[in-house]
Amino acid sequence: MLTFKINVMRCLFLLMFLIISGKVYSINSEIEHLLTRLDSVLACSDKYLAEKEAKIEELRKRQSVNLKPEEKLWLNKMFYDEFYVYNADSAMVYVNENINISRELGRKDWEQEWLLNKVFLLSATGLLGEAEDVIKEMNIENLNKDLMFQYYDSKIYLYSHLGQYIGERPELTRYYYEREAELKRIAQDYVTPEHSSYYSFYASLHKDYPRSPQGDSIKAQLTKIVDKSTLSSRSDAINSYTLAVMFYNEGDEYNYIKYLVYSAIADIKISNRDIASLEELSNILYSYNDIDRGYAYIGYCLKAALLYPNRVRVVNISSVMDKLQHAYQKRNAEQESKLRSSLYAMSVMSIVLLVSILFIYVQYRKLVKSRKELDESNRLLNMHVKELSDAQQMLADVNKELSEVNEKLKISNNQLQESNYVKEEYIGYVFSICSSYISKLEEYRKNIGRKLKAGQIDDIKSMTSSTTVVQSELKEFYHSFDAIFLHVYPDFVEDFNSLLRPDERVVLKEGELLNTELRIYALVRLGISDSVKIAEFLHCSPQTVYNNRLKTRNKAIIPKEEFAETVRSLGKMQK
Repeated sequence: MLTFKINVMRCLFLLMFLIISGKVYSINSEIEHLLTRLDSVLACSDKYLAEKEAKIEELRKRQSVNLKPEEKLWLNKMFYDEFYVYNADSAMVYVNENINISRELGRKDWEQEWLLNKVFLLSATGLLGEAEDVIKEMNIENLNKDLMFQYYDSKIYLYSHLGQYIGERPELTRYYYEREAELKRIAQDYVTPEHSSYYSFYASLHKDYPRSPQGDSIKAQLTKIVDKSTLSSRSDAINSYTLAVMFYNEGDEYNYIKYLVYSAIADIKISNRDIASLEELSNILYSYNDIDRGYAYIGYCLKAALLYPNRVRVVNISSVMDKLQHAYQKRNAEQESKLRSSLYAMSVMSIVLLVSILFIYVQYRKLVKSRKELDESNRLLNMHVKELSDAQQMLADVNKELSEVNEKLKISNNQLQESNYVKEEYIGYVFSICSSYISKLEEYRKNIGRKLKAGQIDDIKSMTSSTTVVQSELKEFYHSFDAIFLHVYPDFVEDFNSLLRPDERVVLKEGELLNTELRIYALVRLGISDSVKIAEFLHCSPQTVYNNRLKTRNKAIIPKEEFAETVRSLGKMQK
């Protein structure tokens, strides 16, 4: 019953949550994955900020009054590289110092370069009039190719900001954007493939012609560069943003968002406070009705723009934030309305739930009573089942013991049968060989008697001193033994070889039935294990038998201590 209550409450709370939230996103899973990745990077923004401050602190440790002007200039440049998209006021300090140093050193080219950097900072912070005054006073006659590109690029950046700042005045906006396009056409004569802004610059030239062959080539090269990048530098951020714009012009929404996310990731990692990509993403998320995430992104942009500071971007961000604020308020009002409806529904459902709980409680009491009766029946049944199980176990134990006795009896019968058969065979063999030896002995006696009567003493000596007769008889004896043994156990040799390593197996000579090695273990098979008795039978020394048995055990593929016992079970008896 408790489980049922919990499940009912879970369903009710889930229903209430769905009614209250009312969020249905049209963002597909791939874009959601990209935004989640951006969220994780944004969550670590404080870490990247600490890394940026640590780099700046390291540079401050290198400051000294003893630095030469050139050294001071290069140290200032390093400060500028860290500050120019992080803190415009601090960057401007180092720009003005380097302008003065360049003038002191009489380096007009350096002075012009730092004046252009000043134009960038003035434009970025919204001091557009001051930026225009500085660039108008510059003498561009002696600028090299790289500085000429930077000059036109700075003017492009300035007019782009002027167009954004004008806002609701179409004639002025069109004028500045036309001036921007004209300056781009001039600047392309000065940009080289080696320049870090080469691809992003040409991509911006072809934004109005997205399907041109040159535009496709630029896009392919930029895609390759961005996809291989670590998204941790200013150029990565610019290249990704430019690529996003190209896909936007082609109507490819997924890749537009993808590369905006890449640009935003790079900007956050370098602590760029002049961040445009995240601002655009906020506007996109507004159209997707992802208000919370969009509001978080635009809040980060506003904070960054105020810290930079960028007056132009603050104006644009305020416009987006105003839309998100209204959407946020509208959503809250809708949610409050839905919440009230949900509370009414919850009240009705609570009453229904209370009635259901009372009904369930009554049924539960009946179920408890039935369960107790069933438990008692089960207890009695289990008791009888246990008694039956014990009886079955006792019967199984008796059957097992009987099986073991039968198996032992079967083994004993087989051994007795085999023993009787071997005895029968070998008794006949012994009687036969004894009779043969008695006949031979009688013939030998008669032959000795004849030679004594004839006085052939030398022949008698020759007969008694020669071992030829003995060797011949032994050979015949062994042959008879081998024949009768193999008659009883015809598979012995094959089974014996199976116990040895393949390269150590016994190979019989032509005409041999058994050799000495096999004959020793044939006697073991017959139950004669004593080396002394085996030696007497084979007419050799016990040491010879021992050495032979040891040598054979060393060739075995089974443990040595099991070899003799295994041999006693070899060879299927021939019946």
